Amino acid sequence: MSVLIVDLEGLSCIEASASGFNRSGCRILTDRVGELRETIGLRVNGLEKMIRGRITSVSNGDAQVTFEFEDEKPKEKRKENRRQVRIPAQVSDRRGGIVIRCIIVDASKSGCRLDARDLDLLPDDVLLHIVGLDLPVNGRIAWRSPGCAGVELLWQFTKSHEFKTPHQNGAGHGGDAGGPGGAEEDARTKRRTGGAFGVGRRKPELN
Repeated sequence: MSVLIVDLEGLSCIEASASGFNRSGCRILTDRVGELRETIGLRVNGLEKMIRGRITSVSNGDAQVTFEFEDEKPKEKRKENRRQVRIPAQVSDRRGGIVIRCIIVDASKSGCRLDARDLDLLPDDVLLHIVGLDLPVNGRIAWRSPGCAGVELLWQFTKSHEFKTPHQNGAGHGGDAGGPGGAEEDARTKRRTGGAFGVGRRKPELN
């Protein structure tokens, strides 16, 4: 089955295939597996939230992933490394009334820095729309300077009682449940176009 992988340390998005799905984890297959860091999010058709996972082994273009559910995962206290990136994105208020094009210029698992004009027009609580990901990420502006702002990322991951296997949620089983032209293909199309959070149909933007 097709999944979208989000590198939580660099905020890049990669299309991949997954197999061996169960409550403990899965295997992912992609020729870009070497670009992924240890902590990832998996966007699976049929689940409203991403699944947080940790890559435990890598070999020959595939990786083993162990799931870490939001209500079971211990809080990490170690210092996070920031990565220099350059990712086009949009940031908006929670209602989508103000939408601003921006560039993510550094990122970690819990935050990022945005470069853009007019960021002072936004409230503290925002949504970050990352190209390739059909779910906006809740965020809170922690600091602002002329032309840039720091955003705390408030990821919402699947809890253990919310988890469903692809068989349970109907993904990847042909026809309307995920075959060609089905729900899985619709999900891939949304991820490419950004239609699920409105990037495909943009509101007037501030430049």
